[in-house]
Amino acid sequence: MQRVIEFTTDTFGAEKIESALRAAFDVLAEECPDGVRLAYWKVQGTSRFVALIDLDDERNNPLLSLDATAALPKVIRSHVESGYPMPQPVELIGSYGFAL
Repeated sequence: MQRVIEFTTDTFGAEKIESALRAAFDVLAEECPDGVRLAYWKVQGTSRFVALIDLDDERNNPLLSLDATAALPKVIRSHVESGYPMPQPVELIGSYGFAL
């Protein structure tokens, strides 16, 4: 199931989160876990982030077995005033040119 995660932080938090995301994606590129698709965007000129996560098996999330990706929720939680945002299920209506 695809889920969207959205949150806003301050400038300091955005830097910390961006650094943690880069580390996580480096590990993902190295480890290549099966059954997971993950993308994060930062809205240009802001401290707002949007993510799309798609897991084949939500009960056995491979992101939790890698230190850098398992740390992401903690880093985000510590820099978002309302805590870690609840991932929201989304339904794709249509797309063009994306491999979604």
